[in-house]
This record gives sequence, structure tokens and C-alpha cells, in this order.
Amino acid sequence: MKRSILLLLAGILATTVSLAQVTSRRTVKGLLSPESVVAWKGGYFVSQMGYVPDPAAKDGNGAIAFVKGSKIKSSRYFSDTLHAPKGLTIIGHTLYVTDIDHLKGYDIKSRKKVFDFNLEGKAGMLNDIAPANDSLLVMTDSFKGDVWLVNPYAVTMRHLGNIPAANGVLYNKLTDELYVCSMGPDMNGKGLLWHRKLNVNGEVFEPVMNSPTGLLDGIVQLDSNHLAVSDWIPAIKLKSGPKYGTLHVYNLSKGTEASLLITHSPADIALDKWHQLLVPVMLDNILEIWSPEETEATYVPVITGGKPGTASVPVDRSH
Repeated sequence: MKRSILLLLAGILATTVSLAQVTSRRTVKGLLSPESVVAWKGGYFVSQMGYVPDPAAKDGNGAIAFVKGSKIKSSRYFSDTLHAPKGLTIIGHTLYVTDIDHLKGYDIKSRKKVFDFNLEGKAGMLNDIAPANDSLLVMTDSFKGDVWLVNPYAVTMRHLGNIPAANGVLYNKLTDELYVCSMGPDMNGKGLLWHRKLNVNGEVFEPVMNSPTGLLDGIVQLDSNHLAVSDWIPAIKLKSGPKYGTLHVYNLSKGTEASLLITHSPADIALDKWHQLLVPVMLDNILEIWSPEETEATYVPVITGGKPGTASVPVDRSH
């Protein structure tokens, strides 16, 4: 594995900006504005917003693809009409997806729609979703900033708080910690990483200590002490060359972060059971699948000083 350090940000404690150059990274081409990804049975479901990445257009151009072995096995796995599908998660054999002002569920085996929570007139732009347990989902609304706890069986919602341009969401059931990253007021690129206890009455969202800042999109838990957050804004603005985004690696115990330059337009990232980081690159119409070694290199060498064996067991969000 090769790794080239582009620049050290002097004066910022524990923050290193680098560009990973790893030949083992796989790329799935031919997607249409991929936004979110979730692992399933050795493959991946990928939400696609269509030829034009308009997050709020009701144009019927959206679809959910299924990819396996670096190839698209089905560009439209479910025949139901979708507009701009975004967040994906799976509970049991049901795949849930947000689509502007609907939360839909599909039976993976039959490929039939089995759930449709119509929030027309109430939701602005539903975005990410994550399971809280086997019957509850946490869901964000980026236009209105709302964070909801949804029961798809009872078809009810409970308001958890409001964060300007709330986006990616992650829940750690071992610590009861709920994390939401944001894009900032009016999506101005000054978004933060927020947190609260999910099951503690009176809890409100607050920014984590020394929060990363940016146009934050997706969030995953690398291990018990590290989060990774994708950001459309590069940590360093280079005068020439290709455009980049950023992967913020946040140390929960120290309240510090390391920033890694990655491909531009990194959307809603995920982590599979093999500990491979999955990065939908929306504007390039590809899905990047990082090797386990490359994924681990984002936090073990940078955060722990490159000492092998110091990483904890990752939280498994795949199926």
C-alpha cells in the first residue's frame, strides 16, 4: 500500500491531510448520481438520483441498483417509481429508502414495495436513515433540519431535534449515542458533527468537541473510538489539478480529527462486514470500494501513531 502525504497543517493538533493512492481500491462504474449504499449478501444496494443529480426533483428518474463483484447486476432492482432516492438501510429483509417526502420499504426477496410513509406537505427533503433497533429508524430532513425517530410498523414519528441542514446519521446502540452530521445553515458548508443520547429524556443535540466543519454528508463508525465523515469541501484548496473532497476521521476519546483528501463529491459513505469503506462518488457516477487495509490506514497510522493492532472491533452495519 502506498500513501503520499500532501501537506501537514501546522498548528492544528493531530490533524494530517493526505491523499491515499492504493491500487487495490475497486471502482464500480456506470451508476447514475449514486447517493447512498448499503451492503447485502456479498453485494451492495446503491441509491441513484438519475442523470441529473437534482435532490428534490420529482422526475421519476431515480432507481436503486444492485452491484456485486465490481459490476452492476441490476440497474433498477425494484420496478417501483423513485425520484431522488437517498438514504438506505436494511431491517430484516426490508430495504428502506428516503425519496424526497416519502419513506419507502421494499421486500428484497420479492422486490415488491411493502411500505410507503407519505410525508407530502410535512417533509422538505428526507435524506439519511439508520436503524435504532429492529423496529425503529432515525431519519433526517435536510431542508427542514428535522431529525425523526420513525416506527415503520406503527407508521409513527417522534421528533428528536433540529439541526441546520441535517444529513448523515449514525446510531451506536452500545453507547446509546446518536450522531448527525450537517451541511450548515442554508447549506453554507459550515456544518458540524452533532450528538445526543437517543434514549435519555431531555437530551438535545450538541456539537461534538472540536467538531469537523464542512458540507458534511455521510458518517460511519470505524471502530469503538473513531468516526469517519465525508465532506464535499476539500481540506486544502489546491490551485491546480483534480478536485477533491475530504474524509474526516474523528477520535471520540480525544476530541481530535484527521482530514484525508479523497475523491470529490463523496456522498453517503458506508462500511461493510469486511471493513471496506464504501464511497459513492456522486458527480463521477461511480462507487469506490476501499480495501480493508486502506480503510484501516485512515485511522490506525494517523490517530494511533501507526501501531498495528490498536484498532478496536468495528461496529458492523452490513448484512
